[in-house]
Amino acid sequence: MKKNNKLSIVFLFVLGCIDLSFAQTPIQIAQQAQKAYQQSRYADAVSAYEKLIQGGYHDADLCYNLGNACFRAGKLGKAVLYYEKALSLDPTDEATLRNLEQVRSELTDQIDHSAAPEWWDWFLQPQWIMRPNAWAITFGVLIWLGMGLFWYIRRKPAAPWTPWVARGVLALAFLVALAAALSYWHDHQNPSGVILSKEATLRIGPEQASPAIRTLHEGTKVAYLDKIGTWDKVRLANGQEGWLEGKSTGRIR
Repeated sequence: MKKNNKLSIVFLFVLGCIDLSFAQTPIQIAQQAQKAYQQSRYADAVSAYEKLIQGGYHDADLCYNLGNACFRAGKLGKAVLYYEKALSLDPTDEATLRNLEQVRSELTDQIDHSAAPEWWDWFLQPQWIMRPNAWAITFGVLIWLGMGLFWYIRRKPAAPWTPWVARGVLALAFLVALAAALSYWHDHQNPSGVILSKEATLRIGPEQASPAIRTLHEGTKVAYLDKIGTWDKVRLANGQEGWLEGKSTGRIR
């Protein structure tokens, strides 16, 4: 577990530009949180970082720092939640991925992924490589590059293989567009969350009287499928489905 939190100059500058309506400035709160963390007052660090979150500020570094503080404070469910939030903003951050893996190794529920359909995991992979807007920018660059090559070929003599390169670039642009669509769909149509309660009962139906399927514990990740009243229908990593009380989970996005 990497102990030192990220607190960049840009991060503090942006916070300083945001009015969170606190008695303290955002910079002071961030510095207070970092100081508390360095002094091993992890509960105080969690409280300070959460003030920024509640004030409407969301940043990958902030979520990473809060995940670290929650882990040190023994709040494993919240640690997973904020590491996942950090990854939703910066999917390739190695420190976050490493710390999340460590926290998961300490969870009570070690959900078996072997029953999950492999094609589903592959299908959702684009969203872990880049965010939807990054895929869209890549698509735009490839389109301009492909069209530029065709324009060059029409105006000047070119090697016989040049048209094939242009076609290949445009074909790659099509695949990137598909990845962008899948990434966007995952973000907006396939929401996920983390169990924050120490224990939560997965039930067959959306009511307390419904038979229990199993007991889940904090830190377990779920995918939301449906909602009835205060109950959420969820799917576990192993493909198992059931209903949870909404108050027992926190949404990643």
